[in-house]
Amino acid sequence: MQVCVTLLTTALLVVSACYTESPPEQRWWAGGNVVACLGLGLTSVESLPVLLHGVIGYGVVAFGLALVLRGLRVHCAANLSWPAIGVITAIALLIPAWFTLVAPSLRARLCFSGFYFALLNWLCAVVVARHGVWRVSIVSLTGFVLLGLALFLRGVHMLLHGDLADRSSSLAMGLSTLAIPLAQICIAFGLIQMVMWRYAERLRRLSTLDALTGALNRAGLDLQGKRVGLRALRGGRSLAVIMIDVDYFKQINDTHGHPVGDEVLRHLARLLKLELRPHDLMARFGGEEFVLVLDGVDRAAALNIAERVRARIEDAVVDWEGVSVRYTASLGVVCSDQHSYDLIRLISAGDVAMYEAKRAGRNRVAVG
Repeated sequence: MQVCVTLLTTALLVVSACYTESPPEQRWWAGGNVVACLGLGLTSVESLPVLLHGVIGYGVVAFGLALVLRGLRVHCAANLSWPAIGVITAIALLIPAWFTLVAPSLRARLCFSGFYFALLNWLCAVVVARHGVWRVSIVSLTGFVLLGLALFLRGVHMLLHGDLADRSSSLAMGLSTLAIPLAQICIAFGLIQMVMWRYAERLRRLSTLDALTGALNRAGLDLQGKRVGLRALRGGRSLAVIMIDVDYFKQINDTHGHPVGDEVLRHLARLLKLELRPHDLMARFGGEEFVLVLDGVDRAAALNIAERVRARIEDAVVDWEGVSVRYTASLGVVCSDQHSYDLIRLISAGDVAMYEAKRAGRNRVAVG
């Protein structure tokens, strides 16, 4: 049963990794499972030369687990160096080699394999626990912990029972035999679930972010803006909105081309981000129109921020492939102290104030 479950879970990971845009961690997991399966096969066939099934097989299993560990660290934006993988593999080769070739002891070799492979699985569990999202990683975390516990109990059983002939009747051995395939299933499905969640998060970000500037788009503003407004209302804080529109943007596109116009928008987004705190929002509201949503900022403070942004824009120079462009922007400032906390109403009032700034001559700030 263990062999069948191992092969099935390995095949599941391999199939899930066999497409062009599969993430690198998924390929590490699949490759690691294939290698570990090969190692398990070598250790199980006692008719092979003792060097293969008693030494190399353990090293191959450890190498496979190290590849899985590397994939987990890659998934968590880290890495596991090849020298570290080499050390993990070398330990699994040297100690079984001692108990096979120098001081032959099947009992000692099985004890070591149980404890060592339990440790490697628990290392995988630690990586998942430290860097994973609990509701997503709990399945794979449970699998690694359970598999490590089963292997550890098997090692303890070997350590305490000198007669290996009766190990199949042991309760600990029976529980470990049941736990190992269950843990393998948890690990396989948990790893796939982690990748699916990563893709879902990426799609969510793509659906709420403007591809050109990295700012929120209208959908993202609607989703997150309501939360910010509700949070400010419950906390009794002011909520300010600043509308920003690039002056004569059509002339920039017509004179210098759309690539330069795109760079102007990216440049503006970078300048606006300098004014943002972690709980503030920036969104691209239209073609060349942006909006800032500032939590806990009153009308006077918002006016100072808007004037600082306007001055920065006026003083900046945008360089793009040998073309230098200066531009200005008109800004409208509104606050919940004068209007409601309803984000749609605030944006509408900010839009009116922004167009007042344009009618007054552009490159200025108007308050609504």
